[in-house]
Order: sequence, then C-alpha cells, then structure tokens
Amino acid sequence: MKRPGTAVTSAWLRLLSGGSGTLAAGTGFYLQPGAVCPLAEREDAMANWNGAVASREEMREQKRRAALRVAARLFNERGYHAASLDEIAERIGVTKTALYYYFRNKEELLYECLSLTLACGETARQSAEKRGGSAYERFCHFFEQFMECAATEAGCFLSPQNLRALPQRMQQQLETRKQALEAYLGALLGRAMDEGSLRRMDPHALSWFLTGAVNWVIAYDQEFSEAEIPVVARSLMETVLFGLAQPAAGKMAG
Repeated sequence: MKRPGTAVTSAWLRLLSGGSGTLAAGTGFYLQPGAVCPLAEREDAMANWNGAVASREEMREQKRRAALRVAARLFNERGYHAASLDEIAERIGVTKTALYYYFRNKEELLYECLSLTLACGETARQSAEKRGGSAYERFCHFFEQFMECAATEAGCFLSPQNLRALPQRMQQQLETRKQALEAYLGALLGRAMDEGSLRRMDPHALSWFLTGAVNWVIAYDQEFSEAEIPVVARSLMETVLFGLAQPAAGKMAG
C-alpha cells in the first residue's frame, strides 16, 4: 500500500545523482555525466495542464515537499537524533549538498516536517468553519479531515521530544500553533457537549487524546493508498464517536 504520489516521487528522486557530475542549472541537483535533468523533464511534462503553466517555484515546492515526506518518515522511524542528513539524502536519492538547496540545516528540516502536520490541522479547522453546521458536525468534519491530511502528507508526529530538539524560537512558534489547535478543538468539543451531542467530560483532556490519535496515524509505519485514506479516517472517527456520542447522536454527521 502506497501513499498517493509515492511511486512518482520515488521515480524522479532516484534519477538524481549521488555526487559527481554537473550541477543542473537552478535545481541544486548534481547529475551524473550524460544524465537528463529530471527537473527539465518535469518542466516539459507540466508545461501545459489545462492551460496552466507550472512555474519554477511551483516545481521547486513539489520537490521540497517530496523531500519533507521522506525526511519525516525517517525521523518517525529512527528518531530525530538518530537520523543524519547523510542518511536522509541517501534515502531521497540526492547529495547532501542538494538537500541544502532546500533546507539550511537538519533543524529546519525537522521544523518543516512538524509544521506540515500542524498545517493539516489548521486546514481542517478552516474547512470545518467554512462548512458550518452544529458544533458536533464541525467536530466530525475537522477530525476526519485532519486524519485524512495527516495520512496523506505524512509529516512528523508532534511529540515533546521532537519539539525539544529544536531551538527555542522554533519551539515557541510550533507550540503556539499547536496550542491554538488544541484550544479550538477543546472549545468545539465543549460546545458539542452543551448541545447534548457528546457526553460531558473534560473537553481539553479529550482534545489531547484526539491529537494523540492523529499522532498515532503519523507514527504508525503504514502507507495507505489514496482509496484507503478516507476509509481509515472514517473508521477512526467512528471509533471515537462510539465512545463519546450520546445515543441520539451515535451516527456520523454529514
């Protein structure tokens, strides 16, 4: 079972050189003599998609995000301190020099991996508020969307160990975003309890539990296919609700 885009990402990343050769202009990737720059090939392939032209910045962002997914998985497998930049570059299929084209250092790489996970929650929050409805309906939508994004993007799990590995400034930035998500979820759960949709309990403790469930999806070494991701998210959502919902609200919203 593969995450969406894994095969494509791996294919072009493996074309990148291990060190010697020429530097492909504007990419930061060293190519073996005679090799074709995958960025150039991708530019040709993406030159016109329904009339939209992919810019160099957009293609650079695609490569950066692909590198983040690989690095995040290694951090999750080995732990931040046990994973080296050399190992990350080797698994991606590039030189460490090429990796520096996208990230200044290992700390920035971890920061971006953690930020990717928080962005999933922030996007899910925006989607839930745009959707509207009762607090219960927004909670269901938020949690399910958060789960789906976490399984798709495969960032780093938000453990205290990962956060403490970063400089204080980076820690504070991520912690502020994390606390904002937990506060939003806690308030949303509290309103759903006031509605009578969820049974009464400590909403903030419950928000920590649910955040931990998202972390579990990220930390669990499992690759889901595109079709499996919504099924997994819905199954976890139903598992949560069977333990939380009042009998009258025992069905999924939406």
